[in-house]
Amino acid sequence: MVIRELITTLLDEVNCPLELVRIEGDAIFLYAIKDDGDRSWEQVSKDLVINMMTFFRVFNNKVSELKIHKFCSCTACINIEALKLKVIVHSGRAAFYQINGHQELTGTSPIVIHRLCKNSVDADEYLLFTEAAYHDLNISDVPVVEGEESYDDIGTIKTYVHYPPEPGPYVPSLDAKPPAIFVETLRAEVCREYAGVALNPERGFHFHTGRTLTAKLDYRDEWLEGLPEEAIESFAGMGNPLELGPLRPNQKVVDAGCGAGLDCLIAAKMVGSGGEVIGVDMTKEMIEKASTNAQAAGVKNVTFKQAVFEVLPVEDQWADVVISNGAINLAPDKDAVFRELNRVLKPGGWVHIADILVEKPIPDSAKRNIELWTG
Repeated sequence: MVIRELITTLLDEVNCPLELVRIEGDAIFLYAIKDDGDRSWEQVSKDLVINMMTFFRVFNNKVSELKIHKFCSCTACINIEALKLKVIVHSGRAAFYQINGHQELTGTSPIVIHRLCKNSVDADEYLLFTEAAYHDLNISDVPVVEGEESYDDIGTIKTYVHYPPEPGPYVPSLDAKPPAIFVETLRAEVCREYAGVALNPERGFHFHTGRTLTAKLDYRDEWLEGLPEEAIESFAGMGNPLELGPLRPNQKVVDAGCGAGLDCLIAAKMVGSGGEVIGVDMTKEMIEKASTNAQAAGVKNVTFKQAVFEVLPVEDQWADVVISNGAINLAPDKDAVFRELNRVLKPGGWVHIADILVEKPIPDSAKRNIELWTG
């Protein structure tokens, strides 16, 4: 996933006339047609060199960003700092051919590039030009070290190697979003953890659950009366949002992070048959259990939907009240969550949130502890 994130970042920076021809493992193969007829080669070559230099900047920024957000203990995440970029450039003739509608390149030039992927350059990060590419791109102002590479099948190739300067300190923008790999990993771990709460609530977790928790949070006996035990046993809230303000008959309510549906079932009782409740959770097992619990309780005015909180499957200005209990802390993009809550609320609507609030700086070691994120 780390390599995929880095490749995606680089591909986002590929500009015309560069085109993608193939991805092989952690290698990206690009090409540009020298005589495209629309622009002079002088201008095209300048753009190509700028694009190549940009690759190093965005690559190193992405590595720094991933380093900040990493909390996975897999080999790729542990070794993020060791990931470096190597760019190899050759100029020569090639022919196009089609395989099942996919365009490929053939000829000596693609072979040269493949061979140069294994070279004698003693550096972690570099930009290697063949002699043909060096002269074609007219980059005499770029500092290079001359060398050569020898291969049994294609002979000796003269090279010019540029070593990019050390990147400056990475300063994330104020509106920077968490990287996709962070979001995907966190959601997968959250779903794994709470699938366990749904399927094996008796197992025991590093947070309170079930009737013990409802008692701690002062859930009223009359609220729980008549509800399936399965709805209570998988309850894993942080507080009691139903005590923060009244839910009135005929109101529409959204529960962001509904779990096995306990708060939804209580809310459905409060709003009555003229009201409606939508429960949203990203864990499939929780949604399935919540739906089963609603059927067992005979509650008709509640619907459960599997989705992330950042994109609620609810119409604009639909809800009179949004409740959320111990779920927003699990969302990687909390700004997006609150934008969604605002979107689905009617003007003058209410939000009842029970969640974790940290009032002091969080150390990096804690930010990288996945159990703290999922709990």
